[in-house]
Amino acid sequence: MTKIRAVHRFFPVGQGLFATGSVESWPPLPKRPRNIKYAGQTRPAPVGPYRWVYDCGSSSGKRLVTNAIADLKRDSGGARIDLLTLSHFHNDHISGVVELLGEIGAKTVMLPWAPLWHRLLIGFEQGLRAEDPELSFYVDPVQYFIQEAGDGFEHVLFVMPSNDDGPPFPTEPTAAPEPSEDLDDPDKPSVPGESVSYGDLEWAYGHLDHRIRMLRSGKAIVIHGVWEFLPYNDPATEPDDPFGFASKVESYRGALLNGNEDERQSALDNLRTLYETAFGRGAAMNNVSLMLYGGAVGPWTGQRICDCECLYHRLIGVCGCWKEHETRGAILLTGDGNLESSAKWGSLEGYLDARRARRVSVFQVAHHGAQANWHDGLAALVAPKISVFSSDPACSYGHPHAEVLRDFWTFGPIQVDQQSGFSFRICLER
Repeated sequence: MTKIRAVHRFFPVGQGLFATGSVESWPPLPKRPRNIKYAGQTRPAPVGPYRWVYDCGSSSGKRLVTNAIADLKRDSGGARIDLLTLSHFHNDHISGVVELLGEIGAKTVMLPWAPLWHRLLIGFEQGLRAEDPELSFYVDPVQYFIQEAGDGFEHVLFVMPSNDDGPPFPTEPTAAPEPSEDLDDPDKPSVPGESVSYGDLEWAYGHLDHRIRMLRSGKAIVIHGVWEFLPYNDPATEPDDPFGFASKVESYRGALLNGNEDERQSALDNLRTLYETAFGRGAAMNNVSLMLYGGAVGPWTGQRICDCECLYHRLIGVCGCWKEHETRGAILLTGDGNLESSAKWGSLEGYLDARRARRVSVFQVAHHGAQANWHDGLAALVAPKISVFSSDPACSYGHPHAEVLRDFWTFGPIQVDQQSGFSFRICLER
């Protein structure tokens, strides 16, 4: 029998998002010849845990993120995060990332790929000025992480636009999977994606090549052969460019990516002026947001869940609240993704494959429950067991909006704010 235990957790960061979790698995007992008995045969040690984080930020207060990072550090014993995913480049989703990398670190930082001109539009839209240090993140995220986090990360993985049919759904296994060969050497490095060479990405050059990787459309990150993370970078998020902003950015590419400080500053000043003239201050852009599906590979039985916050779970990982339940076990994180129409959901569902989408138990409602990123009837299409709203209802944005909350009212709505977090544990057996 193969066993998986997965944890999904949302920290109380108010108007922002900081989700994390872990996956560990127990491989089946080794096969033994018939009529031969072994005394004291025990189950192999668990593989993992594989730890992940999705976004790390808040606009409700830096203290909230700092406390959550300290909490995560205690839970993980200081071990590095295996996969840190940033959905997009807004401050309430990334304000704590540098602190997280400094305090805990990450093996892989996964980002949605967006061209340089699109990233600069997002940065300018947030009100960043040419002299603001944070704008460096939008110019060159890899160099920014190197400068701010040093060796707090190992690789950056860019997810290309998901404009293909989507990953093939793996053949449904009829028996427990055999342990991966990689499990014989737990220290063997496993880096998702493929390496890039000069020209594959705009900043992949020289000594940085070994720290940059690419995940092409249709590819998933498979964990120990029993769990998968499948990102979705909506190809429709690239904005229109009626003013030729992209070509202007292209003319400054050398100064932005390879120039000295004065050349870079001059280029940013000129581009900021062009942005204000062409788009106006505070123009709304079609912002990219990397969605992330995480779920077990293949069908599983013996499913149990627990969503309590008791002390036993915090100390030893078990309690008496485990219960048999019809649960699918998967989580779907949407960041500030745009699901404003049934067609938008249909594109996401089609990319994931409907069989994956039907397994979603925990759904993070997009953009903190904003009406603009939702459409009436979305909840019934997703049909999760639990719908998480990570927002600060006291904030001026008024998230979650009443219309969205009503739509998800019969799908286990959970409010995560400054005071209340949420944890969900799943045990799967086959």
